[in-house]
Amino acid sequence: MRPVTRYSDDLQALTKLLEAEDPPLCFIRQNKVHTALYGFVGASSSGFGSSFTTPSGTYHSYGIWGKDHEGNSSNYRELNNLVTTIEALLADGTLVGAETFVFTDNFTAESAFYKGNTSSKTLFDLVLRLRTAEMSGLLQLQVIHVAGSRMISQGTDGLSRGCLKEGVMSGTPMLEYIPLHRSALERQPDLLTWIRQWTLCNNLNPLQPEDWFERGHGISGGTYDARGLWHPTPTSDTWLLWSPPPAAADVAIKQLLYSRHKRPQLNHVFIVPRLATHLWRKRLYKASDIVFELPPGARSFWPACEHEPLLVGLTLRFVSCAPWQLRQSPPILAMGWALQSVWETTGGDERLILRQLSQLPDALEAL
Repeated sequence: MRPVTRYSDDLQALTKLLEAEDPPLCFIRQNKVHTALYGFVGASSSGFGSSFTTPSGTYHSYGIWGKDHEGNSSNYRELNNLVTTIEALLADGTLVGAETFVFTDNFTAESAFYKGNTSSKTLFDLVLRLRTAEMSGLLQLQVIHVAGSRMISQGTDGLSRGCLKEGVMSGTPMLEYIPLHRSALERQPDLLTWIRQWTLCNNLNPLQPEDWFERGHGISGGTYDARGLWHPTPTSDTWLLWSPPPAAADVAIKQLLYSRHKRPQLNHVFIVPRLATHLWRKRLYKASDIVFELPPGARSFWPACEHEPLLVGLTLRFVSCAPWQLRQSPPILAMGWALQSVWETTGGDERLILRQLSQLPDALEAL
């Protein structure tokens, strides 16, 4: 075998992770969380800042970059700020044994953390430091990408520029800026009218969490026969609307995948704000025939104050003729491009395209 160029870096990383004489304890799945902490980290070309909730109140720090950081990329500055902040809070005992949610407006920082690898040597070393700190501090870390406008509203973006009177620094509670527990329809109820318009299903209502495991599978109770066998009663639904909070979207999309195999005649609409996507994005694209983003401010029912785009996944029923499943078919791809152009122009109306998309299985079977 001929080793690749980065083989030595991988060996050094393994040496660092395995240097302890006794295997360190790591949180995989906690049955009890004693402390949950939330924080934002941000960096600009001239400075950096971070703000965290701690048991004693709101903690924030800020500073400016030295000459040793001149010429570094924005990805490096963002990730370096995240790593040094976590290391500092672990050193004083604030984060030890806690589940910590860290929010950043740098997507590379989130993806590098969860992938555990990057082609950049400097970023790779930072990820290694972060994973080592997480392991040594009994820390369960969640890195979540948010929109830059949310960082500005929360105040951490201003910290990196020396402004100390915005967002949480002015007294607003940290949890006001972290809507991981709120679904898209809880945040903007007018979304339901929009979805009903293009699905042509006026009685469509979102599935509640308790519905994900039964009605979401096209079942409404059941009966036992004379032999004691249970027979489920199918629902009359043709469309199902899933609107989970971002923090629970992975559970909902898993149930949608089960329903897809059990009830191929059902159509599904899955809507969720683009938060905590590392938990569910891959499964959403696997389950959906088409996924599109509604930018904040593009429509009145998803205003700019929502900050992150709304992700909409559309899973259409199987058809009784080729191509059987509509995913990656030419009509789906063409309508996807048409939808993207609608968001980019003013005065456009996407409802006609979405209506054609929702009726595509019937149109193909009628040919």
